[in-house]
Amino acid sequence: YLKEGGNNPQMRTVLVQSHYLNNDFASAAKELNAEFAANEKSGTKPSEDQLQMLATCYLKLNDHAGYASVLERLVIHYPKKEYWADLLHRIQKKPGFADRLALDVFRLKFASDNLNGAGDYMELAQLALQQGYPAEAKKAVEQGYASGILGSGSDTERHKRLRDLVNKQLADDQKNLAQGETQANAAKDGTGLVNIGFNDVLNGRNDKGIALMEQGIAKGGLKRPEDAKLHLGIACLLAGQKAKAMQVLKTVQGSDGTADLARLWLLQAQRS
Repeated sequence: YLKEGGNNPQMRTVLVQSHYLNNDFASAAKELNAEFAANEKSGTKPSEDQLQMLATCYLKLNDHAGYASVLERLVIHYPKKEYWADLLHRIQKKPGFADRLALDVFRLKFASDNLNGAGDYMELAQLALQQGYPAEAKKAVEQGYASGILGSGSDTERHKRLRDLVNKQLADDQKNLAQGETQANAAKDGTGLVNIGFNDVLNGRNDKGIALMEQGIAKGGLKRPEDAKLHLGIACLLAGQKAKAMQVLKTVQGSDGTADLARLWLLQAQRS
C-alpha cells in the first residue's frame, strides 16, 4: 500500500507495529524515525506512545545512545519526572563522568522537579555549602521545608541543624563578598571571578554576577574552562536571559560530563 503511494498514517502505524511484533526492531526504529522527520517538517508533535515505542526498540537493540536521544525528545515534549530521572541517571553512569559534577546534577534535578525525598534536598544543600554557595543551599532547604519533606519525621532535628548551618554560612558569606571580589580581581587567573559571579547570581544579583563571570572567563587561566561556561549558561538561565543561556550552553564541550549536562540544560531551557 505504501509502496504504491498510499499516505494514510494509520497504515504506517500498522507497518511499524508489524515490524515491532515481528521482533524486527531495527526496521521499526527506521520507520518511526522517518515518521518523526516528516512530523518535524510539518510542525507536528510526535505522540508519546510512538516515542516510547522507539525507546523500547533502541533498548532491544542495545543502542544506549539512541535510547538517550529518545529520552531527550520525551523530556522536551512530555517532561515527566520519570523521563528526567532516567536521563539524569544514564548521564551519570556514562564512562568518564566526573564526580565533581555531582552538584550540577542536583541543580538539574532541582530545576526539573526531580529531587526525591529528604536525602536529595539535604545532599544538594550540603554540596552547595561545600562549594561555597550558601544561597543555593538555602533555596534547597527552604523548598524542602515548604513542601513538608524537611522538618518532619525522625530526622527533624538533623534538618534543623542543617538549616541553622545554612543560615550562618549565608550571613558570613554576605559579610565577605566585597573582600572576595577584591582578591579575585587581584588573582592571576579568572577562577575566583567566575565563582564569585556565580554566587552573585545565586544571591539575586544577576547583572553584576554575569558580568563578573564573563570577566573571569575572558581573563583566562582557568583550570576547568568548560565548567565555567556551563555555570555561565546556568547563571543566564537563572537570570531569565534564556537566549543568551542557550547561546553559551551550545559552546560547552568536554567528555567528562560537562557537555552532556549543558545539553540537558538546553532541554530544560526549551521547556521553561
